[in-house]
Parts: sequence; C-alpha cells; structure tokens
Amino acid sequence: MIATLSPHRLYLLDTLRGLAALCVVFWHWQHFFYVGDDPSLFIASQQPFFAAFKGLYGHGGLAVQLFFSISGFVFFWLFARKISERSISVKRFALDRFSRLYPLHIVTFAIVAVLQMVYSSTHSNSFVYQANDAYHAFLNVFLAPAWGFESGWSFNAPIWSVSVEVLLYATFFLICLPGRFLIPLAVLLCLLGGYLYPEHYKQGSGLLCFYIGGLTYMGLDWLERHAGKARSSAMLSVACVAAWVYLLGFSDSVSTYFVMCVCFPLLIAALASIGRQWPNLLRSGALLGDISYASYLIHFPLQIVFALTSDRLGFSRTVFYQGWVMLLFFAVLIALSLLSHRFLERPAQRFLRRREATPTL
Repeated sequence: MIATLSPHRLYLLDTLRGLAALCVVFWHWQHFFYVGDDPSLFIASQQPFFAAFKGLYGHGGLAVQLFFSISGFVFFWLFARKISERSISVKRFALDRFSRLYPLHIVTFAIVAVLQMVYSSTHSNSFVYQANDAYHAFLNVFLAPAWGFESGWSFNAPIWSVSVEVLLYATFFLICLPGRFLIPLAVLLCLLGGYLYPEHYKQGSGLLCFYIGGLTYMGLDWLERHAGKARSSAMLSVACVAAWVYLLGFSDSVSTYFVMCVCFPLLIAALASIGRQWPNLLRSGALLGDISYASYLIHFPLQIVFALTSDRLGFSRTVFYQGWVMLLFFAVLIALSLLSHRFLERPAQRFLRRREATPTL
C-alpha cells in the first residue's frame, strides 16, 4: 500500500522550489557575455556580488536537478495512491499537467522566437542559443526539445527540464498503475538514470533525481511511521546538516553524484519532515513557490530584452558586471512572474480544467 502525508501544503518545499528557480538565474548570468554561443570573453569572477554567490555562479545549474527531486517527492506524495486506486484517470492527470505547464511555455516560446529574430537582425547570431529553426520550433511546440531528437539548444532553452519532466510523468503514471512493485520499479529507473548520466545528462539526471525524490518520500513516510515525526525530523536535520557541511567545508570538489544522491534528498526529507511538524512554518514562501515556474521560464526572454536594451542605449556588455543591473533584473523578473502567475497561469488552468469538467451535449 502506498502511504500518503497529510494534505496540507509543504511550504518549506514551496520556498525551496522558488529559491532554486532564482538560483538558475545566477548560473545563467553568464549569458550576457556570450558572443553567439561562445563564452570565451566571460570573466566569471567579475560577476555581481561574486564573493557572496560564488557557489551559485559555479554550480547553480544543479538547481534543475533539485527541481526534478522535488517533483518526484511531490508526485509520489500527491498522486501515487490516486493512480493506483484509479481515482485519477490518465486523461485527468495529463490535463492537470498540460494546463499547468503548457500555457506559459507556448507564450514564452513565441516571445523568444520574436526576440531572437530581432536580435539576429542586428547581430551576426542569435542570443546564446542558436538552433532556432523550424525543426526545433516543431519540437518546442510539442514540448519535446530534450527528448533526444534535438541537435542543439533552441529558443527558450531552459524549457528542456520541463520537456524531460513530461517523459517522467508518463513513466511515473505507468509504474503507479499496478499498485505494487512501486519501490523496485522506482529503484530500477533510478539506476537507469545513473547509467545514462552524464553522457545523456538531460534524460539521465531527470530519471535519477525524480525517482530519488520519489524514494525519498517513501523513505520519509516509513521513517515517520517507525520513529515518530519528532525523532524523524531531528535525525534528518542532523544528517542533512552533516552532508552539506561535508560538501561545502571538507570536500575538495563538488561531486554532482553526492549532491544529487545525498545532499538533495536529505534536504528535501528534512524540510518536509519539519514542515509536517509545523505546518504553517514559512507559509509566506508559498508565493515564492507559486512563481517558480514563471521565474524559470521568463528569465531567458527577459535576458534578451535586457541585452537588446543595453545595446540600443550604447552600453558595453560589461554593464552586466554591475550589481545594480542584477538587482534591477531580479526586480523586473519577480514582478513579471507575479503578473504571469495571476493573469496568465491561473486563469489558463481554470479555463482548461473547466472546459474538461463541462459536459457536452
């Protein structure tokens, strides 16, 4: 039997997801210094607030793998039992995911397509991602730019992780249907992801981290049932702190396997367990989680706008080494993400789900 946590939101995980999305912006700040897809003129140490955010500039891309792990945890928590008990159909499951992901994706894809045409009309290349042709447009429209059919990065390239998640949702639904063998199947898919990574790191890291996240949920549920919630929170918190102290203080280099397979699962488990103890802790973080998808998808088109504006005003790209420019960028990004969540994503979800619920004559 698949157990389930109580139905309240885990606000600490919402906050973590929102912060992870913003971490990606630090990792992608280097985009402003690319010439085409060449970052050779980029001086990493001159980026804004480098001393404070050196780790994010160097390894912020791993926040995407954290997304996968959080998704795996949440999906096993919210949907595994419902799927196995047939209380949610494949049509309903697919519609929920489509209505959540597709509207903002197609809007940002179209905006990037236009912006790249504007950019390439005044430059000898596109901004950072170069495979902006009809074939890759087709892949993007069908949310398939990271399924292995692509020949390069294209359009709003950060969508690659969402493209992989679409495949993960399909495998997740299939392994939950029988209602048994869920753990061995999840372990098997973890091992497959580990085998594929890093050569096929998009699909490999997706499989590895999503199913590690799912196994983390099941491990937390087992631990709480046998050790109690308070003791579980204490043990997981100590283990989490120990793992991160080792990584940040005693490890000579960052092992991506250690981060993905140890640090991220312990962080998620500890925060979820603490959130179970104090359900309203960091409730304000729900908003940060709500806008995480928007901030993740909007940041690249906003970078093109900032680059075009800088060029038009006659500034050198070195202006993006200035801290005030980064602060302005984050302020605009968060404002746009709030507007997107309220006026695009939520209305689109309600509209699409209402149409499905409305009977036809």
